[in-house]
Amino acid sequence: MNKKIFSLILCLLTFSISVPAYELDSSVNKEIEQKYDSNKLNQDMKVDGNVKVKKTITNKSVPKSTPTFDNSTPNVIQNAGVKIQNILAAKSGVKIPSGTKFNVKSNASVSSWSGINSLLTFTSTEPVYKSTVTIPAGTTFKGVISASHKGQITGNGGLIKIRITSMTLNGKTIPVEGKITKANSKNVFFNNIKGARQYLQGVDNKINQGINFYKQTRNLSAKMSSNPVGTILAPLPTITGWLGSALCTVTSPVTGLSQKGKNISLPSGTIYEIKLTEDAYIN
Repeated sequence: MNKKIFSLILCLLTFSISVPAYELDSSVNKEIEQKYDSNKLNQDMKVDGNVKVKKTITNKSVPKSTPTFDNSTPNVIQNAGVKIQNILAAKSGVKIPSGTKFNVKSNASVSSWSGINSLLTFTSTEPVYKSTVTIPAGTTFKGVISASHKGQITGNGGLIKIRITSMTLNGKTIPVEGKITKANSKNVFFNNIKGARQYLQGVDNKINQGINFYKQTRNLSAKMSSNPVGTILAPLPTITGWLGSALCTVTSPVTGLSQKGKNISLPSGTIYEIKLTEDAYIN
């Protein structure tokens, strides 16, 4: 019995020596406390005395300033929109194409003395048919004298230049751009209704003046040769006439500039041809 007790005590001593002692390591808790503040992250709320519910605090504050938005439209877009509207407004009408011609008669006289910006009216004498519209006879056209001058001393004739500005159709006036291409069945170039240029006439007149002078001197020489005394001097008038005629011929291109050009005058009722230079639209 004593041996059994002794053996049991010996076993207990041996077990206590072989098992090492352990201590609680608190270094982990200290590291967590240094990095995180539990008081700022969570608040503990007691429910039913024993149960604790953690409530997370979130920041729900509203920003002091509200965002603003720029509702302004760039000027480029606005300008483009206006141009597009204008184009659509023009294109919405019935088109009278550029190049359309009208036979008309004037309702007032016009001449080289007419002042610039003087107003004129014309009435169409024949209907004009297009695929989309018919312009009846009796349509009124308005125009303005854009340039004019009297016959000039350089031989240049008088000038009338008429610009067509509007057309009245079925009581509605629409703007047009046109010019005169014929006046009294004569072609008008560059919208210039011209008086006769007299430069060549002036040159011809000067040459004829020399020829006539030579003829007169020839006749004088003939009369002098009929007299025996005058026969000696008879060649002198002929020579003088020849020299004078040659001088007139040589100087005629210069002296022709002194010839004044003819003025032009077109009475009321004159027949013209009007040609549109741009597309027109009837709304």
